[in-house]
Amino acid sequence: MTTTTTGTGTPASSPGHYTFDNANPDAEQQVRLLAEILDGHTTDVLAREGVESGWTCLDLGAGAGTIATWLAGQVSPSGLVVAVDQDPRHIRTHQLIDVRIADITVVDLGTDVYDLVHARLLFMHLPQREDLLRRAAAALKPGGVLVVSDWDCRRLDEMLLRSTTDVAEAFLAFQTALVGLAVDNGASADWANRLPLAMLDTGLVDVTAKVHNELWRGGEAGCLLHACNSRQMEAALLSRGVTAEQLAVLREGMADPATVAWSYPMVTAIGRRPEQ
Repeated sequence: MTTTTTGTGTPASSPGHYTFDNANPDAEQQVRLLAEILDGHTTDVLAREGVESGWTCLDLGAGAGTIATWLAGQVSPSGLVVAVDQDPRHIRTHQLIDVRIADITVVDLGTDVYDLVHARLLFMHLPQREDLLRRAAAALKPGGVLVVSDWDCRRLDEMLLRSTTDVAEAFLAFQTALVGLAVDNGASADWANRLPLAMLDTGLVDVTAKVHNELWRGGEAGCLLHACNSRQMEAALLSRGVTAEQLAVLREGMADPATVAWSYPMVTAIGRRPEQ
């Protein structure tokens, strides 16, 4: 069974916060859609890193727990996966997953502990991202691998390829407001582009990176995620100037099979801690 431990709590003065709330009624659908959109890419990358039985892995900001569960299958029967999240309610129990409830920005990750550290759609949201990168690198055993994936949110006007004019206008207004809200909360729209150099500056070696994207049609996971995000963040979006009519048009467009859209480009960077 999964064991759940509690890490260091969030200090009152901690700057920035994660924009989305796992307790929101739409959060379960959101993390499920994210897994459907991204898990194939993530597991392909991790498989090429040779995750094997007996490894100890750390999954930061584990979300739905699907990657932690995949890793548990790879390290079985003698390995362990530690999944850290401030609200891990969507992570299913597994005998090889140790769920730790903690504020990732301050929790002690240890030193020389893990064969693999993984994080997806986490660093971009945290103003302490560079400090966390250093701590994640230090948590690796010598020769261990760090895999970080984040969305590049700089080209919002290039995402929607085909739809009506009304949907296109609503889509861009929604994306601009959503990314603006995230940035106000401490996120970085261009962090993914800087991620490989940040890994090198941290002292990691053999750093590589790739950009992943997929095309989605209305009614598919990549479009339904936008509709889901619009519901989860509706009050904040309205306060930022997006109208209720625009949100309704957006949701209708994201369900229309005639709509064609890219996801945000995902940058996945991989680095290794030097052997000692």
